[in-house]
Amino acid sequence: MKKIRLQPVLSDETTNNLVGKFIDNTFIKHHIKEDTEVYNEKNELLAVLKKNAVSKKNIELARLPLRRAANNTSQNRGQAAGELEKILKIGDIVQGQVVGKIKGSRYIPLLKNGTLSNTCLALPVKSSVIGYMDRYPRMPYCRTTAYTQKNLLAFKSCLPYIKDIDTIFKMYAPERYAKQKAIADASSPDFVIEDTSFTTVTVNKNFRTACHTDAGDFAKGFGNLGVISMGKYEGFITVIPKYGLGIDVQNSDIALFDVHEVHGNTEPVKITHYERISVVCYYREKMIYCGSQEYELNRAKTETKKTMLPNEIKKVKKIKQRINEI
Repeated sequence: MKKIRLQPVLSDETTNNLVGKFIDNTFIKHHIKEDTEVYNEKNELLAVLKKNAVSKKNIELARLPLRRAANNTSQNRGQAAGELEKILKIGDIVQGQVVGKIKGSRYIPLLKNGTLSNTCLALPVKSSVIGYMDRYPRMPYCRTTAYTQKNLLAFKSCLPYIKDIDTIFKMYAPERYAKQKAIADASSPDFVIEDTSFTTVTVNKNFRTACHTDAGDFAKGFGNLGVISMGKYEGFITVIPKYGLGIDVQNSDIALFDVHEVHGNTEPVKITHYERISVVCYYREKMIYCGSQEYELNRAKTETKKTMLPNEIKKVKKIKQRINEI
């Protein structure tokens, strides 16, 4: 496998100013199209591209279930959906709702009585989450995602593909993998995708992301991106602009990279009818606080408000101290 080391080509300030903006080919100085390991100026692993990493059989097992998942509309993608000031104006209608206020990458719809809603929304995109989700204030209990719960057999058809991604992660980013697998193994097995280091998968269809950083994933792990596509197109290159890096992830390829670096996709260009399903596998950092399914169900029934209880915080602190030593 080819190995390269890159120096930053943009300052942190310039890079951060790209958040919420769409990126183009002018930001690409190093276009990766073959098996490659990429290191940063500190000799830390920045990205890996592994071509033809997944068998055709496992791709076809996963294609239809993942397509169905990605056909759901999400308005919760924030920065990745783009800056709304350049796309919307007050009074526009989105998904049947009137835009009442615009704040960066989100808008606030008007209620029927003319007042602003308490909910902030991003532009609608074809995206869904499968696997498991952690607690947050409005839903202070861990749970199986709606798609997974309603389509369990379809979810199981995706497991060979997801496990292939996990294998590539283990093979090409072993230090990152060891920490992520350790925290997954210390978690309740009821909320970990079996035999992997992942709890959750975000599935997108033909979604060109604006520059963003991922949030909520295990910081010491790594982003794991797979693509299942059909038809012909150009573009959709994953760009890490700080390093001028463009990663060309095609059907059956896997890319590993540091998702806490600002990144986004170039514009797609249609050649024939096409479909591009991107599959992002990760461990959600707060899943370590989850108990068993029975424990989390009891939290929901008793309307426990706190997302973390003192005994849970104490337990997790010890686990993280141990993982930091790996």
